[in-house]
Amino acid sequence: MKNSLKIWTKWTKWVSVFLLIGAALPSPAAQAQDSFVRVLHGLSLASKVDVFLDGKKTFNDLEFGGLTPYLRVPAGRHSFRVQSNNPSRTLLSVTRSFRAYDFSTLGIYGVASRPRVFNSNDSLGTPAYGRAQLTAYHLSPGMPAFDVVAYVPGGDILMLIRNVKYGQTRRANIPAFPMTIRLVRRGAILKTLTGADPRAGRKYALYAIGRPSRNFKALLDVTASQ
Repeated sequence: MKNSLKIWTKWTKWVSVFLLIGAALPSPAAQAQDSFVRVLHGLSLASKVDVFLDGKKTFNDLEFGGLTPYLRVPAGRHSFRVQSNNPSRTLLSVTRSFRAYDFSTLGIYGVASRPRVFNSNDSLGTPAYGRAQLTAYHLSPGMPAFDVVAYVPGGDILMLIRNVKYGQTRRANIPAFPMTIRLVRRGAILKTLTGADPRAGRKYALYAIGRPSRNFKALLDVTASQ
């Protein structure tokens, strides 16, 4: 009888331990509640930057125009600190929320004395059937509003997006075939991107960053999980 009691006591003790461990561990559903975030360095300064996520250095020596891969993070609120590394000083410190399963781009832009930040949900929007989707971001301080046009084989010029002002974002469905994309202002060409080949069903982002007189550039990239 005593041996049976000892065995029962030990068994109930281990069951209690396993139950406590199980309660402490997140469920498979909770583990899947992640989002995906990448960072764009569009701040007009010569220095590279380091990006700290929740106090931990996550991206090191990110150059101007650099766009990191998407990083898997738990959904919810996260703190970001952007720091120059030569000399070392904090340029920006923000907290942003990210929804489960969404892909987002956190971008820093403007000038070092007046840095700005945007948080774009790249999962929003669905291209029209048989077309691609383009989102234009005007992140260039001192640059006037611009249009986005496409030069296509045969000599045709197509207006894609009109009148994008500083700090604004505009989105449009565009044809899914090879083209040269240009940023223009009242007929003047500001920047040319050759070799663009948007695919049907895919989403693209066009980032205009830097100052016109110094380091202006335009980046074209596929967004979200594609």
